Amino acid sequence: MGVDVANLRVQLQILFKRLQHHIKVYRSSRRKCSILLIVLLFLILYYSVFSNFKIAVQISFGEPQVNVASKKKDILKKRQVKFVPGYIDTKPRDDIYYNDVNPNNIPYDEEEEKKLIERFQFNKYLSDRIPINRGMKDTRHETCKKRLYPDNMPSSSVILVYYNEAPSVVLRTVHSVLNKSPPHLIYEILLYDDDSDLDELKDGSWFTEHIKTLPKVRLERSTHGRGGLIKAKTYAGRLAKGEILVYLDSHCECNDGWLEPLIYPIHLNRTACTTPSIDIITWQKMEIIAPEIMEVTGGLNWILNMLWSPLSKEEQARRSLDPYPKTADIRTPTTAGGLFAIDRKWFYKIGMYDEGQDIWGGENIDLSFRVWLCGGAQYITPCSKVAHVFRPKHPYKFSDTPEESFQVVLKNYKRNALVWLDGEHLEFFYKWKPQARDVDAGDVSDRLRLKRELKCKPFDYYLEHVWPLPAERDCLATGEIRNPDRRCLDNAGGSDTHGQRLQLWGCHSQGNNQFWMYRKDRRIMGLLYVFDVDGITPGSHVILVWIDLKSDRQIFDYNSRTQMLIHRTSGLCVDRQENNNDVLIKVCDEKNPNQRWTFQYTYPDRPLQ
Repeated sequence: MGVDVANLRVQLQILFKRLQHHIKVYRSSRRKCSILLIVLLFLILYYSVFSNFKIAVQISFGEPQVNVASKKKDILKKRQVKFVPGYIDTKPRDDIYYNDVNPNNIPYDEEEEKKLIERFQFNKYLSDRIPINRGMKDTRHETCKKRLYPDNMPSSSVILVYYNEAPSVVLRTVHSVLNKSPPHLIYEILLYDDDSDLDELKDGSWFTEHIKTLPKVRLERSTHGRGGLIKAKTYAGRLAKGEILVYLDSHCECNDGWLEPLIYPIHLNRTACTTPSIDIITWQKMEIIAPEIMEVTGGLNWILNMLWSPLSKEEQARRSLDPYPKTADIRTPTTAGGLFAIDRKWFYKIGMYDEGQDIWGGENIDLSFRVWLCGGAQYITPCSKVAHVFRPKHPYKFSDTPEESFQVVLKNYKRNALVWLDGEHLEFFYKWKPQARDVDAGDVSDRLRLKRELKCKPFDYYLEHVWPLPAERDCLATGEIRNPDRRCLDNAGGSDTHGQRLQLWGCHSQGNNQFWMYRKDRRIMGLLYVFDVDGITPGSHVILVWIDLKSDRQIFDYNSRTQMLIHRTSGLCVDRQENNNDVLIKVCDEKNPNQRWTFQYTYPDRPLQ
């Protein structure tokens, strides 16, 4: 006897709609409604009984040697997904961080410590004396412990790519993944050595011997020579076998419940790309500094740098709908790129990394553009806490000289611009970054072909729906803001410092810190911040702060006749300090040349006043 379950579902849906119709039309006729209700209940019972019978028939005919009742129970059980909290490491471990760590009573050698810090750009001397299996405090927000995740999520390949990395931090990363992750969600931990020549990492070392004792850990070595981080991540990704790829830097430590919130959005939508909330491991003392919650997102400027930014009002409103708003996932236009998770097949489909890029730099922006413009979305997952060693500088060279290293990164950024910035946006990028115009970025035709095949959206979509960065067409003037003595308004290296004082330096025509956008709302914006003042009395400083569209203190009117920038709230004019490079607001004086300013680029169709 066979039952067409799908057809029964359709019939039930039709009968239910008819029932609704009859109740509406014949509301006064209880008899007809009662008959329809009886028929509906009969069909529900029939469907329930015979669908279970169908399972029994399938079992008994398909596998006659198996206990039918047991097999039926197993199949029905598989249909039920359990929701469980994030995994917690319950084994007792020592929380050890400081310089007094010396389990083997090895005499302290200050000179050796300094030597190793210079070589690795973090305190390897101390790291080697801290247990590779050390414990961590649970730094998650309390509401993270209330979140539940299905127990049928796909497994992951956790990928660590390294080159001449200190073995102790690599192993501490590996052990934290093993200690803090549900075993069924870890398919493998893939270590990819990008042609290291450090003796401590070679075959037969204590490092490789220890790896052999660990479950699910696989070591692969480059067969291409040193490829650099970008290419090495691509090669490693091709070797991975898990359904989800989780990239971590080789100097991290994962916290309780880190993996489930990272892969859950991908379980719901395979085109999601997620990044954890990143805590700090100090390079000096290997301490873990972990704010409970950070409500920030990744922004972008016109030199295609990723910058941290406060959440927009729209994103705050979206997250407020979550039962636990403080720890709701955050839509992020860009990510730092070192730590993220992505569906393996979708990552392959969208082209993984641009192999025309070299070593390091810009690959995170390329991936962010590709995800957002080619059908996906990026999220920061606040309940996924991973600590990361932030070094003062790179421990390895990109090339032989600093200038050549700069050219490597510039080439990568230009490739991003050539692929993703359409028409006028590419030219605006060159105004911001004039050094990039003559850089040989190589052939990008394969990346443009991929962009067409994926039917990716134009860059205007990113500006309108992902990150509201003003385009050149949204500005009344752009470029340098010059004083008559050929000195320019400069952020003085404060592009990442909220509240930094604006200064006046010699014009260098290199864009970046001396390039400004005079927006149609009369706000003057640089790489990230806008002009504001720290007071409204004469002598107050002009400073750089986050944009606030409700604040008139950030509005500066321009008088084309007098060439003066007039602070709207105070009525005072932008002026220079006589004895230093600070920029102030003072009583307006048309005869004062220090209050005259001209813009590098103006537009006839957009008058300045």
